[in-house]
Amino acid sequence: MDIYRQILPVLMRTDNAGSRWRNQLLLETGTENGTSNNPAGGLNVRDFNSGSFTPGSTGMFWQSDWREYYAGIRACNMYLENVDNIPDDSTIPFTAATRKIRKAEVKWIMAFFYAELAKQFGGMPIITRVIDASENLEVARSTFDETIAFIVKLCDEAAVDLPVQPLVDPTPDPDLGRVTKGAALALKARMLLYAASPLWNDPANPVASNENGKYDENKWQLAAQAAQDVIALNRYSLHPDISTLFTTRTNNEIIFARMQEPMAYFTATHVPFKLFVNSTPYVIGGNNQVTYNMVKQYEILNGGVAYTVDDPPSLSGYNDQDPFKRRDPRFYRDNIYNGAKLRLANTDRVAEFGRVAPGVAKSPAHNTLESPYDSFVYSVKFCDLTLNITTDARNPSANGKTNQNYPYLRYAEVLLNYAEAVNEAYGPDVVPPIAGATKTARAALNEVRVRAQYPANTATSKVEYMGYTGGMPPIVGGTDKVSFRTKLQHERRVEFCYEEHWFWDFRRWKLTPETVIKVQIPVWTSPTTVRYDINTIETRFWNPKMYRMPIPESEVLANPKMVQNSGW
Repeated sequence: MDIYRQILPVLMRTDNAGSRWRNQLLLETGTENGTSNNPAGGLNVRDFNSGSFTPGSTGMFWQSDWREYYAGIRACNMYLENVDNIPDDSTIPFTAATRKIRKAEVKWIMAFFYAELAKQFGGMPIITRVIDASENLEVARSTFDETIAFIVKLCDEAAVDLPVQPLVDPTPDPDLGRVTKGAALALKARMLLYAASPLWNDPANPVASNENGKYDENKWQLAAQAAQDVIALNRYSLHPDISTLFTTRTNNEIIFARMQEPMAYFTATHVPFKLFVNSTPYVIGGNNQVTYNMVKQYEILNGGVAYTVDDPPSLSGYNDQDPFKRRDPRFYRDNIYNGAKLRLANTDRVAEFGRVAPGVAKSPAHNTLESPYDSFVYSVKFCDLTLNITTDARNPSANGKTNQNYPYLRYAEVLLNYAEAVNEAYGPDVVPPIAGATKTARAALNEVRVRAQYPANTATSKVEYMGYTGGMPPIVGGTDKVSFRTKLQHERRVEFCYEEHWFWDFRRWKLTPETVIKVQIPVWTSPTTVRYDINTIETRFWNPKMYRMPIPESEVLANPKMVQNSGW
């Protein structure tokens, strides 16, 4: 259980979550998708976005990741070296069959720790046993290819002995949250996709090193087959109701989630505090916000066709002074915005956010924060809007708790991983010649896209979807590999917003992020009328060296064999 607990609890919490608890900012605030009026919150996001950090800067997430994941790797090695010394005991029960499964779980967890490190830094020192403090601790980095091969090896070994997770059972499952065969195969598929991506599989840098794999275009085929192996389990499917996907403790889409005790704190730090019925509890609200850069990504539906805000208004019907109508259904699930209608804590509420024009009296309903970083669109993707938080939300025993688990691996990612790999290897409309494949890249992407439907019953979703019906149309034919790649990148950006994918996706694709950050600010020109101004709030720093995180300076100073990443 201690080893499981060392998996980072992405959803901030106040209970005993290990040494990295209560992270108030998510990685999206370090991309063009997100902003926050909280300057620190576990990320030091101002320093990160301004580029005023070095390998020696304190409070940066990669430093704690390096430290904590290697502590976790040591714990995994210690378990594997000692578990065979524990006698069988059928009363616990701990039998030979149980032992085999537990070993496989720990192998997967170690693979997960290395995977989280590899996507940040590249090739890592591979430690396969418990090292005593008296030994030589100077261990060199392996190449990136060697690191990926080690992760794949652990996943393959784990998959042999791990059970296939049964379909969701209404009765309590004592093993709910443990690693399964699907998790082993899905993690393998993710990391082979990373290994095939341009950052790590670069024809301009074809020689294997700490920072690059050996260039091989066939890596896309390996990634496609690995994703197909997950699909072939026939265990997973897309959850049909997007409004309950993240507030249902377990469902057929979740492959592996970081299980958490019921809590109120995450909702209290994300739902803007003025929307709570009771204003007395500790809530800070609105910590992770969404920029106009990201809001633009949610398409506009008109007559069954999806448009962008840049398309002619005569086609899309978009009005920049009434900007939140007929958007992608995921926009209403993932965000609270000015004018949003909610049934928060079983009470009807209308969100009124914004600043007030000079000479206009401030209404108690309006957000009156003066931070220049506010976007007034708040990410609430994992929140439970049914909660009535009436006591201090920092207390794990607070009332109004809900089950909120962070899905590290879900089936939608497998489908989009498959779509990307198949497109790169074979194109968008070819059923690939790999074992068991029946889907084209386009078909896999469209499964995820058309699942985004307006919920039929807003009384159960607790979110007002503007009374719309229908949802996202499929992407039709007529696109080549390059055009389809762009559409897939857009789909991942929307589907996984604030799930900490985009931070790594645009890096592995070697995209140049948007550095001019804009927000669409509601400005109240009277107590009842509002206009929307699009303003630049920040110009962020970008340098290609930031494709990879810097190895902590303390590690480089302590280990003469440790080679720093380029540019740092």
